[in-house]
Amino acid sequence: MNNITIIPIKNLPEFKPEHDLVNEIMKSFNHNNVVIENDDVIVITQKIISKSENRLIDIEDKDIEELIKKESLEILRKRGDTVIARTRHGFICANAGIDKSNIKKGSVLLLPEDPDKTSQDIRKKIEHITRKKISIIISDTFGRAWRKGQTNVAIGSSGIEPLESYIGKKDAFDNELFATEIAIIDELAGAAELVMKKSDNIPVAIIRGVNYKSSDLGVKELIRKEDEDFFL
Repeated sequence: MNNITIIPIKNLPEFKPEHDLVNEIMKSFNHNNVVIENDDVIVITQKIISKSENRLIDIEDKDIEELIKKESLEILRKRGDTVIARTRHGFICANAGIDKSNIKKGSVLLLPEDPDKTSQDIRKKIEHITRKKISIIISDTFGRAWRKGQTNVAIGSSGIEPLESYIGKKDAFDNELFATEIAIIDELAGAAELVMKKSDNIPVAIIRGVNYKSSDLGVKELIRKEDEDFFL
């Protein structure tokens, strides 16, 4: 097993739609004295993706429920001001992923329209510039059923197999595994969050040393079908 290194990328600008996101990220690599290597996993927070895609909306508090409905396929639960919704992407999360943190007051930030496509576009541009084979993960902070606290998960990816399957393999006691699939892109998103502190304004990190399979599949591979779900 290789050693894994997580590199925070500092001093990125406050993103706006007029910014060229890839150009700003590449400049930040230079400012941080980082040279991209083959198989680097670049993790980017949803927040700067949404800002660069003009998903920032000025809104009054009374309109938030209507916006949540608009961004949702289904409202699953509601308790107080918190709504658990299934988004148009298939994610199940609080308030359809609509975010009020680290943005100007009176505004909310919506999830990207198509995080997998955005991941692919960013990957192709960086690979063209660097001539290196990389992967991209777009991360966001979600809660988890039955557990307190939040963790980063992948909401978009490109260039990396989303699931690492152990089905059909044997464990250390020679038992055959029938159901084990590791959500590798979620694990990497969570690992990157260790250096991407929101209070430090670090929206990009590079994870180096990961052995992974290249893939054109995206986060959609992780979305469980309704007829496979035990709880909903």
